[in-house]
Amino acid sequence: MNPDLVESVLACKRIPSLPAVALKVLELTQDQNVRIQAIAETISNDPALAGKVLRTVNSSFYALRKPCSTINQAIVMLGLSAVKTLALGFSLVSSVAETADREFDYPSYWRRSLVSSVAAKCVARTAGIGQEEEAFLGALLQDIGMVALHRTLGRSYVQIIASTMGDHRQLSKFELAELEMTHADIGAMLAQRWKLPPELCMPIKFHERPSAAPQENLKLCQAVALGGIAADVLESSEPAVALKKFYARAQEWLAINNARADEIMKAVTQGAREIAYLLKVDIGSVPNASEIVASATAQLSAITLPVGVDEGENPNSGVLDSVTGLPGRMVFNRNIVAGVEVARSGTKVFSVALVRCDQYDAAASQGPHMADALMKSLAEVVNKAITPSGGLVCRFDDSRLAIVLPDNDRNACTKRLEDMRTEFAGKPLAIAPPGFKPMAIPATISIGSATYDAIVQARVPDADTLLDVIQRALTAASQGAGSQLRVYAPRSAA
Repeated sequence: MNPDLVESVLACKRIPSLPAVALKVLELTQDQNVRIQAIAETISNDPALAGKVLRTVNSSFYALRKPCSTINQAIVMLGLSAVKTLALGFSLVSSVAETADREFDYPSYWRRSLVSSVAAKCVARTAGIGQEEEAFLGALLQDIGMVALHRTLGRSYVQIIASTMGDHRQLSKFELAELEMTHADIGAMLAQRWKLPPELCMPIKFHERPSAAPQENLKLCQAVALGGIAADVLESSEPAVALKKFYARAQEWLAINNARADEIMKAVTQGAREIAYLLKVDIGSVPNASEIVASATAQLSAITLPVGVDEGENPNSGVLDSVTGLPGRMVFNRNIVAGVEVARSGTKVFSVALVRCDQYDAAASQGPHMADALMKSLAEVVNKAITPSGGLVCRFDDSRLAIVLPDNDRNACTKRLEDMRTEFAGKPLAIAPPGFKPMAIPATISIGSATYDAIVQARVPDADTLLDVIQRALTAASQGAGSQLRVYAPRSAA
């Protein structure tokens, strides 16, 4: 913990503060003998807040059978917890928006917050743990420490965020390296300063490590954490990896199966858009969760393809590379074996390629951290180019990626790979080695490929031989001036 930074943050006059009406609502709701009328009057004394609460209560998000015309009715029909959540949520948004600036990406911040809060509420409802509103508000507040750190540190904190290259999962790691504390730590301190109850403070503090939460708040913290993972599915360049984590944690923590987890994911897009409209905050474009889940599920199906698995082996064990998040060599091997078997049956063709960054050796000479950062960025670029149209990208070994293109003949494969090569060559590769500032390096790729059609089958009897000719093609491409594509084709195919 950095005591000087804590003191600076808490002394900063630009950090968010809850309006008096929100603090009064909190105070009243912590009194077990409080009258509904007293709370209703407190909210109604702020006409703008009361109007927002009633519009939200009467929206499709709550789907009430009868419209509410007063705060009293809203409390009776929805419960005190829901109305408190709305009052605090609107107050928070107002407090943060008052001093917003262009340097901090507020649309991205609010998009993640609202997707997380809608997902967390759905998780709490699906798991039957109660505390749906607390889950919503806890997820809405989970990243408030980011706002406080930016208001205190300014551009230096923006640079820390930039170090993650858009991967929110990496933010705490960079914060610890630079600040000796995280936005979760600061957020929890703010919550305590606002005198929020433990059921709100704990999810803020433990939203990235819920297993460390006190037992009495464990399930609530897990619901909020799952809300954050749901946001990762929509934001990540590798949604299949994030979705796999969402499935695993939902089952492990709250016994939510994959089918119910899918329903939660499909609800978040519309819910986040609707709440953003009611809160009047700009969240930019929200990805379609249904489309992303469908695409990620297809990827996961490829990842778990049970081809070449020894009896008793878990096909999902250790298939994802820890650096790139891509499926590993085992998955690639299964797919190439399966592809050869299908092709030799005469039903389909498929294409395979190996990709290597020409600057890998130079990066590796500076240490494994540079090599890993390069491969992570390379994987993101290649994955974006290949997976949208049904291809599979895997980590082949330390320096190479492998691509499987089902139903792609030689012409289609060559065009896709050539487009990727030229696109890659036209842009510097952004990398972010741990402990270093992000940098952009000029980079090129070399590619070797082959298509397993009838002509190649006559010369290439099995998957091992196919892989051998592809590696030779890559070697030929790498021995030139770099940024080359070499396609294996027997002379009879010329």
